[in-house]
Amino acid sequence: MMNSPVMKWASLIGLYLIIFLMLVEWLVPVVQLTNTGHLSLFLIFVLICLGSNILNLNGVLSFIIKMLYVIWFLMYVYMGTKVFSVESFMKIADEFVISIQALVDGNWDGVTDSFRSILFFVLLWMTIYLIHHWLTVKHSVLYFFLTTIIFLSLLDTLTNYDAKYAIIRVMVLGILLMGVLFINRLFTNSQVKWKPRHYAMLMIPLIVMIIGSTAFAYIMPKKQAMVNVPEPIESLVNWQNSQNSGIGKIGYVEDDRKLGGPFEEDNRPVFEATAKENQYWRVETKNIYTGKGWERKKGDIYVHTFGYGDEIPMSMKTGKKKNIDEATITLKKNYKFILQPNGLKTIDQPNDEKSFYIEIDGEKIRPTINEKRVLLPHYSMSYSTPEYSLKALEKTRKSDLKKLSKDYNQYLQLPASLPKRVKKLAVEITKDETNLYDKANAIVSYFQYNGYKYSRNDVAIPSKKQDYVDQFLFETKSGYCDNFSTSMVVMLRTLGIPARWVKGFSEGDEVISNDDTHHFVVTNNNAHSWVEAYLPGVGWMAFEPTIGFNGFDNVLDDVKDNQTEGTINPKQKENDQAKAEKKKKKKAEQKKKDKQEKAKIEEKKKQKQEKEKKHNLKQATNNQVNKAIIIPVIIILALAMLIYFTRRKWMPKWLLMKYRLRGHNNIPIDKMYEDLLKQLSLIGLSKAQGQTLGDFAKQVDAHFGTHHMSILTRAYEKKIYSKETSIIDKDKIKECWKYLINHLTG
Repeated sequence: MMNSPVMKWASLIGLYLIIFLMLVEWLVPVVQLTNTGHLSLFLIFVLICLGSNILNLNGVLSFIIKMLYVIWFLMYVYMGTKVFSVESFMKIADEFVISIQALVDGNWDGVTDSFRSILFFVLLWMTIYLIHHWLTVKHSVLYFFLTTIIFLSLLDTLTNYDAKYAIIRVMVLGILLMGVLFINRLFTNSQVKWKPRHYAMLMIPLIVMIIGSTAFAYIMPKKQAMVNVPEPIESLVNWQNSQNSGIGKIGYVEDDRKLGGPFEEDNRPVFEATAKENQYWRVETKNIYTGKGWERKKGDIYVHTFGYGDEIPMSMKTGKKKNIDEATITLKKNYKFILQPNGLKTIDQPNDEKSFYIEIDGEKIRPTINEKRVLLPHYSMSYSTPEYSLKALEKTRKSDLKKLSKDYNQYLQLPASLPKRVKKLAVEITKDETNLYDKANAIVSYFQYNGYKYSRNDVAIPSKKQDYVDQFLFETKSGYCDNFSTSMVVMLRTLGIPARWVKGFSEGDEVISNDDTHHFVVTNNNAHSWVEAYLPGVGWMAFEPTIGFNGFDNVLDDVKDNQTEGTINPKQKENDQAKAEKKKKKKAEQKKKDKQEKAKIEEKKKQKQEKEKKHNLKQATNNQVNKAIIIPVIIILALAMLIYFTRRKWMPKWLLMKYRLRGHNNIPIDKMYEDLLKQLSLIGLSKAQGQTLGDFAKQVDAHFGTHHMSILTRAYEKKIYSKETSIIDKDKIKECWKYLINHLTG
């Protein structure tokens, strides 16, 4: 028996250290493959759980410590604060209710990131409790060991995670863990007095065996990995891929490598804005078109850092200083980036320790604390909407493009596989225009009047050999913002005009307010993409090619006709007049069509707003009902968990009270004995398979330093085997039983 307290603790800590290292092998691939982040914080939680088990903390105290850590994690990661605040706590609680509702509705995409983290913590908590049970009660972790090996093997086979060395580490740790547990059971069951040299004599062969088998496995030749995936696994992968082609949820996502496919509407708000006027909200740009979607340059991301009130180094020019306005953003979704109004100058809220950086290649702005990305739930900004001179725009010429520096080559990139008919179409569309501004607008107009339609449902996904833009321009002619914006960027690039793809949000819906400010609600439905083109002498300028969207109205008509009739050839004058008349007529027709289109859009917008009002009212009612149901359920579940995890403390007291009320003399000895065995198992004192009751009683007496269990066991055996109940001293039995039960309560 292990009767040295120091060595007992050393052995226990060693076992839990091995368990911790095996749990690390679980967490590392999960965090890597799901882009979860904050691995170190999850590992700290694992250490807290294991530490509370080693120290045998009171169940209530252990529960409180873990819950406080989880709440702190949610505050730090999702609210950007290291301290508890009522506002942040209420926001987390609201996200919890929203996520529960999403799960009830079967909408997994509606579950918030904070709730996913809560589920992950609960899973870790339960897993560690189960391992603790296996370790202390069953004295075996074979299931955990085998599960870990299978998990890593599947990851290594079916994902890009390399688990080769992880499997080796787990094999070594698992064999060592099972060997240590076997040696401990050997000392306990044999009742041999524990001595360090005896323990070392058993450990040395185990360690030699582990080292030898590991070296043997490393030296032996390896069979080449199979080229083809086994048919059942291949079928599973193909089925999974087929599921991915279904209808997605609209909203902002960072991965744009594969564009296409239908989307469902999603009216949930993502942020609220207060500004002078409704406008687009820029998030980032992307430069590399692959034929299927957009990617960013691989490798290191270069950034500019800045603080509150500092001028932000944006590539797009801002407007005049006298036109500076202020906008405020209040997030409803945990975006760890800044929403940018047109002409963003500064972020103005110098009241905390955050700083910012802007990614040079994509111009996404992120708030940080100690170089870690954080959430900034509310912020204000200064901006001045850029204005462009029509006179300067009409002076832009194709010849000026040759004078641009090599820095703009990245905005001319196109895949070698791009079909030639895309460039041919771009040239055809713009052949009558002399300046670059009109060429860009010709592409915008082309979508309006050549049979293209805006749709979120009738949207194709290009096959393996198809180009995304080519398919849209020549085959489907149906799509949403990504189709129109990507096609325009690609066509501009074929003409040698630098262009980039922009992501963000379109104009939101204005909310009626009592003050003079304008408040706008932006939902997932407003997730949008558009185009920015570089025009020499003017700079970067935004264009809106998507049908049904208003776009940007920031061109100043400062053109004056300075020509005199005497300088114009009569024939030229006649041709110019005819051309001007034709252009005027075309403009009038276009204006009429735009007016009709705008009226249709306004009508649809009104219908949509009415529909959203009804939906929001229904959702608000549902939320109230759900809160009334969910909060009591959560409280009941929390109480149930607390009762279950602390049963080791309250069960003995409950038994004492129960037997006192019924009278000990009226309770059979066998019932008292069986209840005692159950309570002993909760503290890790379980009768081993094949162990006699007498031997087990000696083990218990050695643990408590008494002889009461042996007395109880002899009485129990008399009752079971000889039925001689008359000679049993019931008072003595009651005294022994009460002594042991009282010691179990701690």
